[in-house]
Amino acid sequence: FGSSISPRARAGRAGPASLPAMRPNLARPWINAYCVKDLSAPFWTHPNREQSSRVFRSPIAAHPVIVYDTIHRLPEMGLPQICMVGHSNVGKSSLINALVYGKEIARPSKDPGRTRHLFVFDLGREMSLVDLPGYGFANVGVEMRRNWEMLVKAYLRESKSLRRVVCIVDAKRGLTEQDTKLWERVQTGRMLMVVMTKVDLCHAVDLHENVAEVIAALQPLDKAPPSDAQWRSGARKRGFTQAEGG
Repeated sequence: FGSSISPRARAGRAGPASLPAMRPNLARPWINAYCVKDLSAPFWTHPNREQSSRVFRSPIAAHPVIVYDTIHRLPEMGLPQICMVGHSNVGKSSLINALVYGKEIARPSKDPGRTRHLFVFDLGREMSLVDLPGYGFANVGVEMRRNWEMLVKAYLRESKSLRRVVCIVDAKRGLTEQDTKLWERVQTGRMLMVVMTKVDLCHAVDLHENVAEVIAALQPLDKAPPSDAQWRSGARKRGFTQAEGG
């Protein structure tokens, strides 16, 4: 993962008539990154859907914010933790709020880098959502960026309850070097899920190609437990239920 994986150029893209015949079979809500032909979703049973709906509709309790110097105060209450992380301005706050059925627990902002601390939200007595600072082009000083990176590394290292890392990728922007470096850090028995946002801004063929790039980048990683790839659209609400059930 030595360099960034650049997004496909959109400007001047040939019209549909000149495109090679290709079925955009990767432009679908859920993909097993290590078996892309598998169309089954064993987790997507009616009991699982009911359970996920109950959990994400549960009363929410917020813990005091965590910074690097207070990482030792990270709540460890025996609840499985699911952390959300991604590039600045990737749509992380919108995804979190959508998962909890519109409760605005994470404040969206047009300014990249608004999330500057670690936030922990308990969903009933079932699980905790952890909102990590975004990385990338946030308009802050070098020292602040370093503090954020130290906070993320400390959380991934110290949390005893972390069960899944959800890395959020802008489907139009494509993968970055920071994304793939993060994936390398979480290969410690914690399940990695990649969620691609803003897919409503992509043509189906472009989305197919961008998902293929994500899948290719996942292949060198530890295959136990398996990694997932999902996509969602804020405009059409696609992929939310799969993200809950997965």
